[in-house]
Amino acid sequence: MKKFLLYSAASLVMLSFTACKKYLTEKVVTQVSYQLYETEEGLEGALVSAYNSLRLGVSSERMLTLGDAGTDLFTVGSDGNTAINQYLATLSSLEGKIGDFWDYHYKGISICNVTLAYLPKVTMNAARKVEMEGEARFLRAYYYFNLVQHYGKVPLVLEAYDRIKTDFKRAPVAAIYDSILNDLRISYDRLPVAAKAQGRASKAPVAHLMAKVYLARASAVSAEQKTTRGTQPTDLDSAIRYASRIVNKELGSFSLVADYAKLFDVGNQVNPEVIFAVQFTNTLLNNGSGNQQHLYHVPQYDAVNTRILARSTEYGRPYRRVRPTPFVYNELFGATRKYDSRFMKSFVWGYIANKAATGVVTTAGNSINVKVGDTAIYFSPIFYNTTPELNAAVQDNKRFAVYMPLNTYQPFAYNFIFPGLRKWLDGTRPTTNEVNGGRDWMMMRYAETLLLLAEAYGRKGDYENAAKYINQVRERAAYKDGELKSTQYWTFEGGSYADRTATSVPQMMVTAAQISGNFTDFILDERGRELLGEFGRWEDLARCEKLVERVKKYNPDAGNIRDFHVLRPIPQTHIDRLDPKGPIEEEQNKGYY
Repeated sequence: MKKFLLYSAASLVMLSFTACKKYLTEKVVTQVSYQLYETEEGLEGALVSAYNSLRLGVSSERMLTLGDAGTDLFTVGSDGNTAINQYLATLSSLEGKIGDFWDYHYKGISICNVTLAYLPKVTMNAARKVEMEGEARFLRAYYYFNLVQHYGKVPLVLEAYDRIKTDFKRAPVAAIYDSILNDLRISYDRLPVAAKAQGRASKAPVAHLMAKVYLARASAVSAEQKTTRGTQPTDLDSAIRYASRIVNKELGSFSLVADYAKLFDVGNQVNPEVIFAVQFTNTLLNNGSGNQQHLYHVPQYDAVNTRILARSTEYGRPYRRVRPTPFVYNELFGATRKYDSRFMKSFVWGYIANKAATGVVTTAGNSINVKVGDTAIYFSPIFYNTTPELNAAVQDNKRFAVYMPLNTYQPFAYNFIFPGLRKWLDGTRPTTNEVNGGRDWMMMRYAETLLLLAEAYGRKGDYENAAKYINQVRERAAYKDGELKSTQYWTFEGGSYADRTATSVPQMMVTAAQISGNFTDFILDERGRELLGEFGRWEDLARCEKLVERVKKYNPDAGNIRDFHVLRPIPQTHIDRLDPKGPIEEEQNKGYY
């Protein structure tokens, strides 16, 4: 395994923690030797390095590609990875992004192992030593949880090596789950309620992750998967217990940000909804490769009409790796779309001209003059499922320089121009072309805790409690009394103009009876509405044994998906380094050999 061949303890770049407002920064230490880990400074540096390895998930496309691409919610953009988005034959053990994901997780695990191995040898404050063990175990559990969900059986390495080792065997999935939960139980006992500093672990992130792990084990439907994951009868109760400790304010005063849009405001990153976030900064020297997620959900808006719309830091640099599926725009929000503010607040529906021009021809054939501040591109979600005559009539009566209705879906017809996801945009970057973003990665947030709790209750058949916690999330998603709805509400969605500032909370509430019929699909839809583009979709579908079914149903580009795609291929780079090497069916997942 590359991790233990190329990332030995002595070769790690040391990092030190600074409480300078909110982030972890790098400090290069020359001539690193194993003896350094027997000092307090060396061990603290190793632990910060284990935290900073989390950054690798968003400093490129790793989490995006394996967490969201090729699901029911996201398909390939014009510059996206077709193999993974469309489950092509080229999705194999040779796919580089599959190997990158594997390597960065094992890099983090290796650093955690170093920290835990050397911790007993260091003379330091006893209370701090206990906390450090809790932090390292939390991080190791997180890394292994990602690995087991994507690859199934993987090498379970829980000790540090100071020599080359090549004889790794894959552990059973159930054993990996047991190890994850053991780490988390110890971590929960070791960590304080209040984190040592911003970006550090505390009891709440551990409880959130424990609820998620127990729920993943309990989500197995088939007898085969129950056996594989080691599902226990108490798993749902355990998920409820740990999620409830957060919701009941035992572990801090977490709450929902009142306005869904404000939650993703780049100026509001430290807020009461954040349970755990990976830290970045606008100081490029301390930012590594930065958070690059602002690149990947952006349409090629600057190619539509370059006379009136140039690339800007506000709208982002358009890498268009993925785009939402038609299901997201049409069906995910369903009949309550006009009442659910998340629908309008999750996307960029319009682009404003930042250059003036004369004689611009609209898509309706009109020649108009455009001023800075005029609408350059306007997407109307209602134009899915409406007639061409209505499209033409509306376009002809609009003064927009370019009008982009979303017509009936055709494969790749809109793979470069589509309403892009707003959540990751980062207008604080110093220049338009700067890829090194400073936005934090909000890895765990309170709304998901509520949905984890709701799902655990729902899976137990307690739909009253499930509805109770779902409705807390949906109440925030509703338009508030006095909040102006989008013009779509009264122009095309059938809402009354008189109700344009009326609350939509009543329309957003669900009852136990409404969610009891097909609860798994309902909770998957609700998680999709709330957590769209936050990297957990592939794992959600796989743990619920719904990946193949829902991708076939809702992603028109991914018809090649097969049953074996519920696991990723084991990277060939890992298999080639094994010595001794077992039979291919032992080292590789079914379907990839």
